[in-house]
Amino acid sequence: MPDSGIATGTTKGGDEVSGRHVFVVYGSPVAQGRPRFFRRGNFVGAYDPDKSRDWKRTVMAQALEQLGGQAEIHDGPLTLKLFFHLPRPKSLPKKVQHHIKKPDADNLAKAIKDALRGVVYRDDSQIVALEVRKAYGDPPRVLIGVEEIA
Repeated sequence: MPDSGIATGTTKGGDEVSGRHVFVVYGSPVAQGRPRFFRRGNFVGAYDPDKSRDWKRTVMAQALEQLGGQAEIHDGPLTLKLFFHLPRPKSLPKKVQHHIKKPDADNLAKAIKDALRGVVYRDDSQIVALEVRKAYGDPPRVLIGVEEIA
């Protein structure tokens, strides 16, 4: 069977992420925080909170490493699939599978979209389809699938 160039990533539970590029980023996912503002004279600037900035750097570094150290920038429309595995609190019963607490799925996705800008695509406006899931999982990580739309 010829190689279609489509990669897949599967979790223990059988959840799958597919796409042209599939990355597994290990670490406890962090949601995009609210921007912080500062003032110097008449100039007002904004910056990312430290936790958000550090998580984005981790995602970027691990994605680049899995691409062989070279960014692969796509120019067309893209589908982005994200599956977040968040740490399970020790006090939570095992029967609880769905993560319905903070962080919100959309804020988790924002951080990933920002981190992959300049690594897989020029701008996150190229993402025309987005699928985000979150669940408890060990080890904490995020599966990322990126696919070009023809």
